[in-house]
Amino acid sequence: MSALDSTLVYFLLLTGLNYWAHRSVLYPPFIFSAMFLLDLAVFRTGWIEVYPLHGNTLAIVAGGATLFSVGGALAGLTPAMFLRIHLFPRMPKQTPELLRRILMLIVVACLPILFYEVFQISRGQPGTGGMLMAARLAEIEAAENGEPIHGILLDYFVLFASFSSLLLATEKKDRQFWIVTTAAFFGCILSTGRTNLLLLISGLSAIRLLQSKRENLWAALRMLRWPILMFVVLYIGLVFTNKDVSKMAGGAVGIAEYFVLSYIVGPLAAFDSVVQHPLDFVTGTNHTFEFPLKVASALHLTSYAPPPKLDSYVLVPFPTNVYTAFKFYFLDVGISGMLFIMLVVGLIHSLLYLKARQGGRLSLALFGYSFYAVLMVIFDDAYYTVGSYLRVFVFGFLYLMLSSLPLRVFPSVSQNPEKDRLFSS
Repeated sequence: MSALDSTLVYFLLLTGLNYWAHRSVLYPPFIFSAMFLLDLAVFRTGWIEVYPLHGNTLAIVAGGATLFSVGGALAGLTPAMFLRIHLFPRMPKQTPELLRRILMLIVVACLPILFYEVFQISRGQPGTGGMLMAARLAEIEAAENGEPIHGILLDYFVLFASFSSLLLATEKKDRQFWIVTTAAFFGCILSTGRTNLLLLISGLSAIRLLQSKRENLWAALRMLRWPILMFVVLYIGLVFTNKDVSKMAGGAVGIAEYFVLSYIVGPLAAFDSVVQHPLDFVTGTNHTFEFPLKVASALHLTSYAPPPKLDSYVLVPFPTNVYTAFKFYFLDVGISGMLFIMLVVGLIHSLLYLKARQGGRLSLALFGYSFYAVLMVIFDDAYYTVGSYLRVFVFGFLYLMLSSLPLRVFPSVSQNPEKDRLFSS
């Protein structure tokens, strides 16, 4: 049996064990191992030409998934009484209509500004196709040169709109929720990337599954079949609007198949190149601890140059510049440090999942936002962006704190108006 086949069998067992632990498709170690199981299975099929994986790379990936799972098992030892502690009520008797309307108005008002900004950016790339494709090329060019391309407001619009949608989803699915979600959806498309769509759709899906207590595999698939289909259609369709495919052969089906399969297997093959030739990928700057080093640099405690926004390309044999969630931990702190980080991340993410399972609104919204990170482990590392998680935590905390204040300046509407009329008569 080859090393790839042995690793496939191991991930099949690990995925099954993680699912058995909580009978949940939302349990982070289950998703982590299932994503790499998918990755290795596509490798095994040979549907796309890609360089083979070495045994030491497969061992590192299996070790990382194992320590992530151990972290999840340790989180499961947390006493239930601690998980039931909530900063805010699980379901408020009244919803803060004014705050919800303010969020809705801000998101809706910013969407046309985002469209105008993307349109202006696209004008700098004449003759490159549609607006989204031209804007995408302009953003890539700016990132490669280390130049900002957006203002502060527009840089954070998708983050603000998406998390606003997740917050409102923890309360009720009314007109304000759907308006904010629709605006966030179009904002994700205007951002010219597809990962923002994954964050929004996966976050809302995770919240819905937790609220309806349909976490087992078959119930989740039945409930999420349409969101999954919508994401797949949009993911493939947007390839032809923000990627230059004019010189690619194979027709629409061949191009779509290439982008789907290459995005699955390419990062792991690229990480294999890192494992075999680590000195070729050393940049001289730390990626893992970017957030604390940036803070220390801003306080003039140290000198720190952040890594480039876009990583260097490597041929696998097609070009890719993403290296799974493991690359930077492997280069920055070595194999032992990487495994320890996987243990800690698995512990923290699983604790957040168990907390969200108890129905707390803040933990539910934060888990919905963080669910994207574990879906991306075969592609890139989204766990290290500590600054983004702190922003959404502060935003969610302030929103829920203000919505919990019994002030007349924040008028609320009862969740049960029929009952209120009964007692007031």
